[in-house]
Amino acid sequence: MDNNQIQYLFEKYLKGTITGQELGYLLDVFNAEKVDDQLMAKIRSTLSEENVPNNDQVEEITGNVKEILSIQLRPRPKTNVLWIYLSTAAAILLALGIAVFYFFDQQQKSVAPTTIAQQVEIHPGTDKAELILSDGSQVSPFDKGSLQNSKDGIASLKDGTLTYGQQTREAALQKDGFNTVRVPMGGQFKVVLADGSKVWLNAGSSIKYPVSFGITSRQIELTGEAYFQVAKSKKLPFTVKSTDMEVTALGTEFNFNTYSNEPFGAATLLEGSLRILNNRSQKTVIIKPGQQAIVARDELRVLQVNGDDYTAWKDGLFVVNKANLNLFLRQVARWYNVEIDISKDREIGTVSGEFPRDIPIGDLIKSLRTTTGVKLKIEGRRIVEEK
Repeated sequence: MDNNQIQYLFEKYLKGTITGQELGYLLDVFNAEKVDDQLMAKIRSTLSEENVPNNDQVEEITGNVKEILSIQLRPRPKTNVLWIYLSTAAAILLALGIAVFYFFDQQQKSVAPTTIAQQVEIHPGTDKAELILSDGSQVSPFDKGSLQNSKDGIASLKDGTLTYGQQTREAALQKDGFNTVRVPMGGQFKVVLADGSKVWLNAGSSIKYPVSFGITSRQIELTGEAYFQVAKSKKLPFTVKSTDMEVTALGTEFNFNTYSNEPFGAATLLEGSLRILNNRSQKTVIIKPGQQAIVARDELRVLQVNGDDYTAWKDGLFVVNKANLNLFLRQVARWYNVEIDISKDREIGTVSGEFPRDIPIGDLIKSLRTTTGVKLKIEGRRIVEEK
């Protein structure tokens, strides 16, 4: 194996993308009787470059590597050959990781400014979604233009809104099937249903709904989060179903959050009234404007809240008041389509304030650092906490 191949495998090892077969090749390079000498020569040669400030640091790192090897290779009772080989390999790769880090440091510095600039320029979400018709065909991406499909009752598709034609009684009797709108991470979308009800879908959400509602009820299924303006109808209740809970209204405005990675589902009422059902315990409650129903396992609780805080997302704002910072970061991650690399088991603080949803994520993270004191930063497409 030549030096270029070894260098390539080193890079993959450090990035955590190396395959099992490639790792075997890398270990074979150092699976020799004089592995210590080869390793020391490689490390000393690498660390002697201009990458390292002084010789003392070279000696310190080299000494640490020798110590690691001496511990790993010390004879142990009842130890088989495979364990020795794996222990040696682990020590070698640990040591080489130190060496290769310095070896590529100068090369990475030359591209670091560009990389950092790209990391900061993670833009906010946009209007986008995927439509799945009743026959299984998909329309994606539908970011402009119009779509005519008489069977599915679609009238227009433009300006970030999918609008269905006004439902007739004949269409209600036919029940032509179901459509699904899926909004990816980093997106949002608005749908006007056949009865005139309006639905704003947040990032990472979807709704499944009949092309034409029946003559006795209106039912749709939701995953994720959506804001609803339900067309009034005393005879046709409007029901939104999720895995854990069910919300029923006659004509009202409410926000329904049912993301699977959140500890509870929540329905927040702004206008009218809502009946909430916990699917698991079958408990029910009716809430009024300014109230929020929370479902967590068998529990069903009602809280007094400021409803506008929970619907601000559809108007371009994150609004929080002493909110759990971990929970808020999950909102941010969905909107900017990034990941969170912070332990879920550790609460890192709370946050209050209004934050625009149309700014680069780098600017938002800076604001959070200032307002919360938590040292957050962006690495690639991940939100991390500085140690």
